[in-house]
Amino acid sequence: MEVEARGSAEIKQDELTIFGDVLRYNREFGRVEADEGARLQSGVDRFFGPRLRYGTLDDTGTFDAPHFLLQREDPARGTADSLEFLGKDKYRFKNAKFTTCEPGQDDWRLEADELELDYDTERGRATHPRLKFFDTTVLTAPFAVFPLEHSRKSGFLSPYYGHNTQRGLEVGVPYYWNIAPERDATLTPIYMTRRGAMLKNEYRYIDMGRGELKYDIVPNDAVFGGTRQGLTWQHTQTLAPNLGAVVNFNHVSDNRYFVDFSSQITQVSTGVLPQDAYLTYSNSVMGMGYSVQARMLRYQTLQDPLAPITPPYATLPQISFSTGKNDIAGLFDAGLPVQYTRFSHPTLVEGGRILVQPSLAAPKLAPGWFVTPKAGVRYASYDLDRVDPGLPASPSVSIPWFSLDSGLIFDREARWFGETLTQTFEPRAYYVYVPYRNQDNLPLFDTGLNDFSFAQLFTENRFGGGDRLGDANQLTLAATSRFLGPTGQEAFRATLGQRYYFSSERVGIPGVPLRTDNSSNYLASVGGRLFRSLNFDATTEYNQRANKPERYNISARYAPEIAKVITASYRYQTDILGRAPLRQIDISGQWPVGRGWYAVGRYNYSLLDKRLLEGIAGLEYNAGCWTLRLVMQSVQATTDITSTGFFIFLELRGVGELGTDEALQLLKRDVPGYSITNPADPSLAPPSLRRPLPFPMVF
Repeated sequence: MEVEARGSAEIKQDELTIFGDVLRYNREFGRVEADEGARLQSGVDRFFGPRLRYGTLDDTGTFDAPHFLLQREDPARGTADSLEFLGKDKYRFKNAKFTTCEPGQDDWRLEADELELDYDTERGRATHPRLKFFDTTVLTAPFAVFPLEHSRKSGFLSPYYGHNTQRGLEVGVPYYWNIAPERDATLTPIYMTRRGAMLKNEYRYIDMGRGELKYDIVPNDAVFGGTRQGLTWQHTQTLAPNLGAVVNFNHVSDNRYFVDFSSQITQVSTGVLPQDAYLTYSNSVMGMGYSVQARMLRYQTLQDPLAPITPPYATLPQISFSTGKNDIAGLFDAGLPVQYTRFSHPTLVEGGRILVQPSLAAPKLAPGWFVTPKAGVRYASYDLDRVDPGLPASPSVSIPWFSLDSGLIFDREARWFGETLTQTFEPRAYYVYVPYRNQDNLPLFDTGLNDFSFAQLFTENRFGGGDRLGDANQLTLAATSRFLGPTGQEAFRATLGQRYYFSSERVGIPGVPLRTDNSSNYLASVGGRLFRSLNFDATTEYNQRANKPERYNISARYAPEIAKVITASYRYQTDILGRAPLRQIDISGQWPVGRGWYAVGRYNYSLLDKRLLEGIAGLEYNAGCWTLRLVMQSVQATTDITSTGFFIFLELRGVGELGTDEALQLLKRDVPGYSITNPADPSLAPPSLRRPLPFPMVF
């Protein structure tokens, strides 16, 4: 039976709807013919053109000269000479033009003699594809196979390039290998005009644990000479219930590797690379939890000839045990950490250390106040090799200690810039007593003087590490006032603290003078969120005897909306002799400078050394269906070497990228508060660039 309808006719079946001025429908064979203009809606996809032949039973057919709109994860549109329906969500286009740009924009398009899209298997195939950007062909190939809807498929990725003063012009073509659902790899052959060929390898897995292995090799560096390579392995795994393993292994072939091959200032300035592996087991017995850790840790030391450092000790191995129980009889909290470490060093004294530090606390808590007395003992015993003449090979020391922490919390309703907030006043007193024990015959394996800070004001030991427990008879007094919003958000905070000493220091470490004053410097800090978009923080350590600050840090951030942020800070710090080894300004930001245009940059400058530590200048343009990033970076690689690089990154929505995503990674890493203007989640885009709906298609 065949039915014909004329004038705004419509056939609907499940997710399929066909419109046309002239429709003929054969119910027996499920065939539909549409002439003089037809529209087809299949799920989220739309097609229209002059003539349609379609089989509703098997979703096959043809469409002459169609226009199409595919409203998938990345909405796309285009035209073709003809369209063949190959089944549900399977299309083959002849002489197709495809873009994710809005109608009338057409900044870029993908052209192909034949384009096949299979959303069932999430695979696409193109014959003689041409990628055109403003009518200029930027990429072409005899054929291409590509994933749809961001699925994974083996194949070549878009080529990338950049320029760096250490490497010259750098060009690479990544190959992605989809090994298995739980494993993949990316191999990137690179050519650098200054240094020659390089192969970057990245392997990821989530089956035998979760990890990532990166191995880069330069077979013959034309500038440095010889082979250069770098290896990083990050791995975590649950071996059994309560038993886990972690590996963090890093190694490079030479001291200058990061200077020549990294654009990250933290890597360029790295002095030591950890090679770390440990097992951790945790459980409980009779309601008492415990944990055991076995660790092997060593370092590769990278030396700057103009600023050499002493290599740190390796711990081969370190065995740690910790147990404790809270609320014993409703009164006490107890803890017992025990640790054995074997310290190894090529030139310095080495040996084993046993460290036992039991403690017992009796916290008393109530609304508005708390008191916590705490007592403990620190026992350290050594078995040393390569000791200096006259020093014991097996020294030990046992030191008791006591602390008393107490505080009050007052609050009241207050007004702050017209808002009703809660103001608090929180005085705190912290007393510590540690008797003097001579520790001059103990080595310094992992110990140094802690930075004087608010956190350090409320600790028992002024040293970090396990080789020293400083003698103390001291009282810390501090007070904090806050303005809190209804949800507990801190609108403003001010803190002032100082430590008072009742005896002079006698336990020290080489190179650090002992304190003789009866009070510490003042520590003061103010900060908060004065307005909705403005945050600030200022911290200082003030020497009242010299009437001058020894260090201070001032920072502010203004961020009225996504992709609008300006951050500025100033750091000043003196050394133990009162000299100023650090005076730095750091200004960074991202700001719109036109419709779709954003300026981004960072200026980190050392006033003392009169040199730029890191500078970034970039422009980003978001056209909706494509985004361009141009970034230039200058990094102080070593004391006498500056590395400058230029990066280009063109991202075509729904197709891929040209250039190197190092530009994007650089901005995310080194510009605080930087936001991607074309995120996967449209709600995270800048308000001015958010599209209320996918672009319309008028039939």
